Amino acid sequence: MKWVVPERQKLIQFLQAQIDPAPTGKQLRRVLEANLCRVNGVVERFGTADVEKGWIVELSPTWQSLAQPMLGSFEVLHEDAHLLIVDKPAGWVCTDDECLKAFGAKRFLIHRLDKDTTGALLIAKSAEVRNQMIELFTERLVEKLYFALVDGIPSEERGSRKSFFAKVGAYQGQTRWGSRSRGLYAETHWKVVAKGNQAALLICQPLTGRTHQIRVHLAEIGHPILIDRQYADRFRCKIFAKRPMLHAGRLRFMHPVTKEQIDISAPLPEDFQQSLREVGAFYDGFPMRHLGDSAGKEKKQETREEGHDHEDREEVLQAAHVTHQSSQ
Repeated sequence: MKWVVPERQKLIQFLQAQIDPAPTGKQLRRVLEANLCRVNGVVERFGTADVEKGWIVELSPTWQSLAQPMLGSFEVLHEDAHLLIVDKPAGWVCTDDECLKAFGAKRFLIHRLDKDTTGALLIAKSAEVRNQMIELFTERLVEKLYFALVDGIPSEERGSRKSFFAKVGAYQGQTRWGSRSRGLYAETHWKVVAKGNQAALLICQPLTGRTHQIRVHLAEIGHPILIDRQYADRFRCKIFAKRPMLHAGRLRFMHPVTKEQIDISAPLPEDFQQSLREVGAFYDGFPMRHLGDSAGKEKKQETREEGHDHEDREEVLQAAHVTHQSSQ
């Protein structure tokens, strides 16, 4: 790979601007230290070196083996020039730092899943597309469906819960949320799709995107997620699970750039399937229809609590854990 420098700048900054996805500074330093970069035909080992307008910079064909970001345990569900959708494993924390380590620079988290929640995670390839996607989330034009394995069997086959969220306490250093008379509006629809021994598999559609929304609403109807000790201390079902059984199974929205309909499903991970087998709940399909009103047709709430915006864009930004000052 060979380029002509357009203006004076640091070598590492020039290389990051040429490569997509851009490697981190640490990854590029490994490339330079391996003598894989030349400037005007001479090996250059220091990323802080200045390169002048008109100079020739080239990388050895083997540079990618050292610098290319590794997705590791992430399965790519969808990728185009603007968006990346991966199947997030349990245990991965959705922060900007972790996103940088996993996917390289110029990759922006659009939303966030809890540490132990698996499934479809959206990542933008530019700050502009991230902001466009955040607007879609804010306007409730992204349909999200989740699998949840819950304690006990609901008496109704389907239902919904609407409430206002506020902080109610803490659990092992983490904020606990709950429904109160004032707060952030939250709405969740659910449907039973399989039943087992003191447990049921639900498909949930959150029409809003509040922190721990599905976990809180299911606990409040008497059927907490197995095993979610942050929101329940006793369970009827005696299954052993190392994490709460919640999985982001489906995303559907209109692409903000291409205007194509994106409809992505993430398969249930093995530990979730094993839990289903243990409780004797069998389910072999993912519904293609939404549970309540379509997210795109959902009528926005007319009333707003004073000081609490139901369409609070800041809440969406916080959920994405945005710290990229350059794109604010």
